[in-house]
Amino acid sequence: MSQALNIAVIDADKNLSVSPADLLPFAIQMSPVSDAPTHPPAAYDAIVINSSDPEKAASIAKSYTVKSAGSPPAILISDTSTPPSGIDGWLRPPVSAVQLANRIQALRRLWVMEDIARRRKAVSEVFGHPVSDDSTTGKRPSVLFVGDATSRFMAIRHALDAAGTGMIAAFSSFSAFDYLHERPFDAVILNAISKKDLAFTISSAMRRNARLYHTPVLLLTPQGHFDAADEAFARGVSDILPADAQPEEISARVQQLVDERRRRRSAKATLENCRARSTTDAELGLFRPKFSLAHLQDLLNTAARSGKPTGLVLMAIKTPEIPISQKRQDDARQQFASMLRHLLRAEDCPALIGPDLYAAILPHTNADGAVCVAERVSAVADCTAFDGDDPLHPFRLNINCAALEATGEETAEALVERGQRKLATSRMEAV
Repeated sequence: MSQALNIAVIDADKNLSVSPADLLPFAIQMSPVSDAPTHPPAAYDAIVINSSDPEKAASIAKSYTVKSAGSPPAILISDTSTPPSGIDGWLRPPVSAVQLANRIQALRRLWVMEDIARRRKAVSEVFGHPVSDDSTTGKRPSVLFVGDATSRFMAIRHALDAAGTGMIAAFSSFSAFDYLHERPFDAVILNAISKKDLAFTISSAMRRNARLYHTPVLLLTPQGHFDAADEAFARGVSDILPADAQPEEISARVQQLVDERRRRRSAKATLENCRARSTTDAELGLFRPKFSLAHLQDLLNTAARSGKPTGLVLMAIKTPEIPISQKRQDDARQQFASMLRHLLRAEDCPALIGPDLYAAILPHTNADGAVCVAERVSAVADCTAFDGDDPLHPFRLNINCAALEATGEETAEALVERGQRKLATSRMEAV
């Protein structure tokens, strides 16, 4: 849904195992750069540092990110026992293309969520709704260990406990999913020392589950080189934890992903807490017109400076061709609004622009991504039957969509007006 990511790569050790061509299939463009920035940090979507010297890595990360609110995420590739401060992702070399691509995409998506959460929170407060912080921040992190209790089980448990992270053990896949469906975990460790295929099956199943999709998965592997690493990362594993790793590395690797998961939860909670009577329509649950335009204008102002795209999808509901009571039409509109909210990402903004005119505001999304959203909304609406006055005769809402990307110094009002003209043109062509 977004354009290709531009990644700055500083290969201080001159032995990076991934080439620019390896990342092109993942829509990631690698730009080898020097230790000192030659372009503003905002020009990059992420910084990748390959360095066995943690002090040098920390210095490079600081020069490129400066850890301000808008700085890009920094990923370190190093076999050091603990990562330096200022690092968002930490990988053990050698890395594969799919592993690096997964981490870049996950951390960039997190960066976008946090950025939009800050911006939407600020707009909410302008509209008289103070947004509370995430209530789970102070809770003790919790990790689920799945698999046989090997000799390293207690070592991992003690290492995490010393870092203030609790661990619960599930010695079968059945009990593991019982735990995963009962309560949220900040990370999952899968024991693949003796049962590699079972660990892969669990990881794949988690990535097919919308609620568990973003839960980090670490694979506990035998000592030495793990020959199935590429398959592990392709199945959604976040990191590999060698059985002979030292306690401080165990703790640091798990904690790095735990912190990432908790940051994601916090950003999502902030976005959800922006919903209030002063910001959303009470009947439809969509953001109100004035709030939506203010939020869109803020995104456009930022996009003009950063060069990142902003997408918009307008959706107009046409009156059903068959006679339907107003109550049934209102019920259908409420159901459509609920569907729209669930079809979008957490950072997207489902909005009510006017009577029977809805919108999806899509940060960091180009025209092609906006078209994909429009097609998905149209497809769901086309195959959804709403209750009519006669239970035996349901009806469908006629949804007309227009997808577009902001251009130049276009204002929020001008972008919406351009979308409305596009809707009107498509209606005329359909007649």
